[in-house]
Amino acid sequence: MDDAGLSGLAGGAAAVAASAELAGLAAGGGHGGHGASGDCLNCGTTLASQARFCSQCGQDTANHPPSLMEFVHEFVSHYIAVEGTLWRSLWGLMAKPGFLTREYLAGRKQRYVLPLRLLLTLGLLFFLALKLMPGSTHTLGLDDEADNEVVQMVPEAASAAASASKGMAKVKKKLAEHSGEMHILNPEIATQLPHGMQDRLHRAEDHWRADPKGSMHAMGATMLGLAPYAVLCSLPFFAGLLKLLFWRQPYGAHFVFAMHLHAAWYGMLLLAVLLPWGAVAFAIWAWSNIYPVVALKRVHAGSWWTTVLRAALLAVLHWVIITLGLVFLTMAGALAAG
Repeated sequence: MDDAGLSGLAGGAAAVAASAELAGLAAGGGHGGHGASGDCLNCGTTLASQARFCSQCGQDTANHPPSLMEFVHEFVSHYIAVEGTLWRSLWGLMAKPGFLTREYLAGRKQRYVLPLRLLLTLGLLFFLALKLMPGSTHTLGLDDEADNEVVQMVPEAASAAASASKGMAKVKKKLAEHSGEMHILNPEIATQLPHGMQDRLHRAEDHWRADPKGSMHAMGATMLGLAPYAVLCSLPFFAGLLKLLFWRQPYGAHFVFAMHLHAAWYGMLLLAVLLPWGAVAFAIWAWSNIYPVVALKRVHAGSWWTTVLRAALLAVLHWVIITLGLVFLTMAGALAAG
């Protein structure tokens, strides 16, 4: 290509750049988008020259509707590209028990994904994978060979999955054997409920007798849908148990630990669903039992024998919460099935 052609291309590129800059100024309402000077449109603070964010409220200085590519760039830069925040957080969460809690309590928060965001993200991915991955409920031991359509979700640690699934399988067997005489509640207790609730219970029992398999499927679907909310509701109680056992730490620190611990359990369950192999499942089960003890030891810096003793007591009390949660989920599922 000759010099004239190169000059023409350079001139065209310059014109396009100038047009884009003018368009940015117009879209930014005179503030020019990112890097513009002036006042923050959110709080009115005077912006520094070429500032991309307001120093007072943190809002960006771009005054135009974001494009799809800007959304993608924001996601990638925030979660992946910016110093590997996501991967550093996942590694610290899954491979180094208690590490993220210690970092958070030490004030080093910006380096990692915040605990609530980790919990919600991993929980969402787990329940999504549980619904979409073929055979995922069988991998976690939540169904049996007689009825592989029934989904009964136990919304807690992987360490509880094996024993809990056996108990749920026994409940299913008993329900199938005695479906003709099914009672959601003891009749004496049911008579003390409001009339509207009693009618709902009677309809649910009639539906169970008429279609036990369909009722169990509806019950499992309801329990699976409520399981994420049950886990979130259990966090304050779990943090309260930690406060009883480790009373020197403030309650807020225990709540952060509870979020990190449940996020790690979600991550383990997600791996069990995505990698449904026997060796992987055993490794996850073993790590899920070791993880809480190591995390408690790292965060509270106690001796090993006191940490193990308190972790055992915590597990027993935690099972009480799990049992109450299962009772609630079972009741909700049974009522929804009717």
